[in-house]
Amino acid sequence: MTKKNIIAKFFLFQSFTLIAFLSFSQNKNSNEKFEITVDKGVNIVPYMKMPVQSLPQPSSATGNRGIVTSFLISKGVQGIQSLIENRKKKYTANYSFAIKDESFYDNISTLGPFDPTGINFKGFKVARVLKNSDGSTDTAFIAKFVIDTSQDKIKELMNNSVFTLKLDSFILKSARVKMPHSSKKLNFDFEINFLASFIGDNGQINSDVCLGKFIYTVRDAPVDANEIGYKEFYENLPKNKPNCTGQAFLVPRSAGYFKNSETGTIEKCYGTGLYSIKAAVKESSKNNFADKLIVYTSSDIITLGNAGLVKKYGSAPAAPPKPQSKP
Repeated sequence: MTKKNIIAKFFLFQSFTLIAFLSFSQNKNSNEKFEITVDKGVNIVPYMKMPVQSLPQPSSATGNRGIVTSFLISKGVQGIQSLIENRKKKYTANYSFAIKDESFYDNISTLGPFDPTGINFKGFKVARVLKNSDGSTDTAFIAKFVIDTSQDKIKELMNNSVFTLKLDSFILKSARVKMPHSSKKLNFDFEINFLASFIGDNGQINSDVCLGKFIYTVRDAPVDANEIGYKEFYENLPKNKPNCTGQAFLVPRSAGYFKNSETGTIEKCYGTGLYSIKAAVKESSKNNFADKLIVYTSSDIITLGNAGLVKKYGSAPAAPPKPQSKP
């Protein structure tokens, strides 16, 4: 056998090994699947719910600057969460969900890339579904998150182009991890990322830009439906702990054009906002947690914000030179 044939067979073996590994890792359990679906509605933030605000006076430019910078700073540090560790692998499981190229708005706009009218994103739900031997299916767990449309959050959505999520419902029926004999409860961490692809006014293409991240934790969730307090736990969870940690920018609309039906002319517009959701879930049956600081990568956001402020208000005047001391 020539050296060339030996090398060719080696790479062929490596290729089959890699394919087998990927097939095994992606189909750990062929009897389960992970589903994510977006819940859409019509004009989630209707005109009548938009709060009326008075315009600031021309002399209050400093106040406007404070509003912007305070938001940028709040994006920097979002607080401390107790996240599940992977020290005992058999008692933890990780799985993920993803959906791509959804439209955040139900209409185009001529106002700008962050025009909030026509938002059709109500929320989304993730589910782990089990397939039985007879072909029927059971839902092991399902979690639904919705956009927060309370009055204060609508104002923040309009003024700063950001939105927040809250838990709408959560139900657990089956564990994916090994359960200790002493425990019938599970713990969950949800990490939700929003990404967008869009074209700016300058023609630059932006692909899968991270708009923000959300964290939601569930602790001591009962698995046994016959356990006392099972029903009450899931009914009260959205009331006792509704809010996700974090926030995200509104999905930017791409710069484009449309043909005006009245004038017949081609005019500039902004699109319906393409976005993707990536949700990672960590499940654990052991109460071994580690406090970790969740810090959003805000350096780019702050740099962008400062650049915008300088463009709008100008840079700070240079400090006068210090007088030099005489010898």
